[in-house]
Amino acid sequence: MLQNLSLIGIDAVHVNIFQAIGDSDFIGILCLIGCLILSVISWAIVFYKFFQFGAASRQSDHFIDKCVSGSLEEAYRHTSNYPDSPLARILREAYLEMKMEDWYNDPELTLAERLSASRSGLERVVEKTVTTEIRRLESYVIFLATTASAAPFIGLFGTVWGVLGAFQAMSRAGSAALQALAPGMATALVATIAGLIAAIPASVFFNVFTNKISIMIARMDAFSLELNNIILKRILRDGRD
Repeated sequence: MLQNLSLIGIDAVHVNIFQAIGDSDFIGILCLIGCLILSVISWAIVFYKFFQFGAASRQSDHFIDKCVSGSLEEAYRHTSNYPDSPLARILREAYLEMKMEDWYNDPELTLAERLSASRSGLERVVEKTVTTEIRRLESYVIFLATTASAAPFIGLFGTVWGVLGAFQAMSRAGSAALQALAPGMATALVATIAGLIAAIPASVFFNVFTNKISIMIARMDAFSLELNNIILKRILRDGRD
């Protein structure tokens, strides 16, 4: 391959990214800076979300273990020990709703009225809490999708701009040789590389976090149904007593 390049008058050289960046014009530098900013922010979000999802999953597992053998009141007392667990927040909000509305032990309500109040009250507060937790889990993830879609186009714009400049420089030089075109092309393609470097990790981790959010939503839905069943069974048991 190197011999073939020599035959057509092109010297084989190693890729020098820094030289290509140094040869970029103002617009090219702006494109590179834009891709760099997107990449830095994306990686900061990636590390933050890994920490957030890890804490949420780990604390939820521990919280469930604590609640298995305890009462509803005991489970509520444990919620303060797991501030990053969506499941703990769901139970806390449901328990507070139950106590504040005072339908749980209201002697003036019949069993059917207690069950009806339980369903409507729990569904309302659980749905609100789950929605809040989903928003918290989804926070900043949209920026990764934005980076994955925008960075390649920023890089493409820088490349097109650089190619245009390379052809103009070749025209001014009055030479159609590849030696006159190659430096400008190398500078232009650096923008594409920068865009892909920013976009590829953002796209990968966006899919990773989307999957983690789906898993946590499924856990919250299952936990909410189980919590509702526990409260309904307790109302039925107390009603018979």
